[in-house]
Amino acid sequence: MIDYDDRLISNGRDFVKRVIAPIASEMDEKEEFPFDAFRQMGEFGLFGVPYPEQYGGMGLDYMSFTGLIREIAKVCASTAMTALSHATLTCGPIFTHGGEQLKERFLLPLISGEKIGSFAMTEAESGSDVSSIGTRAKLSGDDYILNGSKMYITNANVADVAVVVASTSPQAGLLGLSLFVVEKGMPGFSATGRRERKLGMRASDTGELVFNDVRVPKENLIGGKNRGFKVLQQTLATARLGMAAIAIGISEGARDFSIDYAMQRKQQGKPLHRFQMIKSMLADMEMKISAADLLLKKSVWLRDQGKNFTKEAAEAKLFASEMAVEITKDAIQIHGAYGYCRDLPIERFFRDAKLTEIGDGTSEIQRLIIADEMIKARSHSRNNALAL
Repeated sequence: MIDYDDRLISNGRDFVKRVIAPIASEMDEKEEFPFDAFRQMGEFGLFGVPYPEQYGGMGLDYMSFTGLIREIAKVCASTAMTALSHATLTCGPIFTHGGEQLKERFLLPLISGEKIGSFAMTEAESGSDVSSIGTRAKLSGDDYILNGSKMYITNANVADVAVVVASTSPQAGLLGLSLFVVEKGMPGFSATGRRERKLGMRASDTGELVFNDVRVPKENLIGGKNRGFKVLQQTLATARLGMAAIAIGISEGARDFSIDYAMQRKQQGKPLHRFQMIKSMLADMEMKISAADLLLKKSVWLRDQGKNFTKEAAEAKLFASEMAVEITKDAIQIHGAYGYCRDLPIERFFRDAKLTEIGDGTSEIQRLIIADEMIKARSHSRNNALAL
């Protein structure tokens, strides 16, 4: 059976209880980035779980990483989102497609938590439509000159390193994209300082980045010129697995609170869990979480085995995110007025869940991906049959 490493998850659960859970509500209320918790996650080894020991990692698999992300999301989705963006969207493309010099220079400080990473793709006029990215990178001698801006970037105002998506051949659309590692302190590169005031995941920093004639050395190019789309496909599919893990973690947190409340709260002289409607809601929560768990584990297993997991990642992310919104809504209903107030984290779970339907590709985009992969597979099957 495909499952998580019990010892790692147990240690992770203890870490979350000790470091992250006590500050989750306060960080959300103040909308503050948890710098101390971030450094401690680095010391714990969270960011390096799926990376080799030579770069400071644990040398485990992505299955183990998603298991830890779930544990964090049970108490604080903001921190889980911060960790996912840093470890997957920033470290991922550097490791899978970066040259050895790039890996040695950036992975060690990122994995240790010494430096904070961000992934800069979204723009004002380019969200799901990656082909319309307006940030440009033009070769000049031994450097690329970057110009443009990014918005809704996780970790934007706190990042030391950014993986930036830019167009190096605008006329080629998707096939003219490239990825670069840009460092804090490079002349012309800056965060605007604006922090988005969000509905949920408010302790996760979200902001804007600006590139004004930023000179980036050629060796900071990831995967080669005009090869960014291939890198993005793998990177975003992997991030969707992490987003599914966050959605499941949120749902598990809401479910656990709902069960405890239903066992303690009395109405008409009997515990809530004795009422059929409450039982039905709890049963639906458990069934949906179990289904999402299987979808996630299947897709992560495919990735860890080096197989194509594009469709399965979209399925896991789509189902888990929509499920999280439903479950957290029902959790509020079970708790009644208590669930609507900030004394309990239920309303925070509800607010946080909505972002999982948007980040790393909206639900609508996931449905398009699934359908496209289905059609592609069917066409391939029919062509093979005709060839016979």
